[in-house]
Amino acid sequence: MKRWLIIGILVGLCISLFWLFSDTNNQLRTVKAEFISTQAVLDLTKTELEATKGELDSTKTELALTNEELDSIKTELESTTIKLGATETELHSTKEELHSVETELSSTLDSLDTIQAELDITREGLTDLEISYEGLMTGHGYTIKDPTYREMMSFLKADDTDKADYIKGEYECTGFATDLCNSAEAEGIRCAYVTLKFPGGNGHAIVAFDTIDKGLIYIEPQFDDLVRVEIGKYFYKCIVPKVGYFYEKPDYDDTIEEVLIAW
Repeated sequence: MKRWLIIGILVGLCISLFWLFSDTNNQLRTVKAEFISTQAVLDLTKTELEATKGELDSTKTELALTNEELDSIKTELESTTIKLGATETELHSTKEELHSVETELSSTLDSLDTIQAELDITREGLTDLEISYEGLMTGHGYTIKDPTYREMMSFLKADDTDKADYIKGEYECTGFATDLCNSAEAEGIRCAYVTLKFPGGNGHAIVAFDTIDKGLIYIEPQFDDLVRVEIGKYFYKCIVPKVGYFYEKPDYDDTIEEVLIAW
């Protein structure tokens, strides 16, 4: 009886141990599987860490190179700054020299202008001395004479005929030419009334002075401009305008076909 009881107890213990062993084995398998999975994750992480380390090493190398380049650029910038400073100093010095040269040139030009004015006065004086006896005797009696070029220009500058208003149909080129001739005669200067004929019956009136030193000079009385009259040439192209002015082509043909001079 005791034997069967002991056997039963042993059998029960064996069964309990079997189930316990079986459960433990299952747990070990689960733990092993988890361990294997964890090991794989660790291996993968290790690989990623190694790759990251490689990238970090590469980045570190690039940063080192970049620092070297920055140091080189910094050195170049410092050198360039020094050169710029030297260049700025040279430019300032050059500017001062140019200003000095400009002052000297201005002074020289002023001196040249003075000399030129003196030469012009001397030349005009010599021209007046070269007036021929025949030129002095030219004119109408003792009251009117042909002027020198200088006298003509002085008369035109003082005369106000060119300041009159042009009024179409009332006061046109003929009025200007007539008044300038009368004004010149009042000053004892011989002046010619000049008629220019254009195609189509058109025409224009100007004046002329027979200067005793430069010959026959034509003048546009509306503006006191010189005119180089030439048959077959457009009249507006014959006028010599003052500096900064010009004459436009009229809406008709102003080719000079004939020149009539009345003294």
